[in-house]
Amino acid sequence: MDRAARLLDSVSVRIGSAVAWLGFPLMILAAAVEPVARWVGWRTDAPFSDASTAAFLATTMASFGYAYAAGAHVRLDLLSRRFSPRIAAAIELAGTLAVLLPLCALIVANGIDSVWRSFLQGERWADSAWAVQWLVRLWVPIGFALLMAAGLAGALRALLALNRR
Repeated sequence: MDRAARLLDSVSVRIGSAVAWLGFPLMILAAAVEPVARWVGWRTDAPFSDASTAAFLATTMASFGYAYAAGAHVRLDLLSRRFSPRIAAAIELAGTLAVLLPLCALIVANGIDSVWRSFLQGERWADSAWAVQWLVRLWVPIGFALLMAAGLAGALRALLALNRR
């Protein structure tokens, strides 16, 4: 189980890191190119401000799993420091199974449906002629799938902690 937990965390962390390393420069580049393009009178159907927003969305969505795996997420259990490791593991497992995983599964399922409908309808991205809105929408189910993977890793670790003597 520990190997599976490490693998799930690794997937979330590696994808989150890769998207961040690509997303932040893309946001900066798109935000810098837009005013220069307007200043020189360059007309294009590439909506640079929307490209920056799409890069921000991708980076944010991919960071959910990364943050959970790294323990950088906000915890609601303010008293967890006072609990024994077994009780903390039980709370982690219960919260993951009762809240996190069902919520992620629901968002992934609805997100995939939204992506598929956008693809079938040929939904346009911003004011362009590009029928790629589905690519932008795809980051929501990807992000919550990564969060689900990190949550499963946490649940496996909690199970391991509960089974230790």
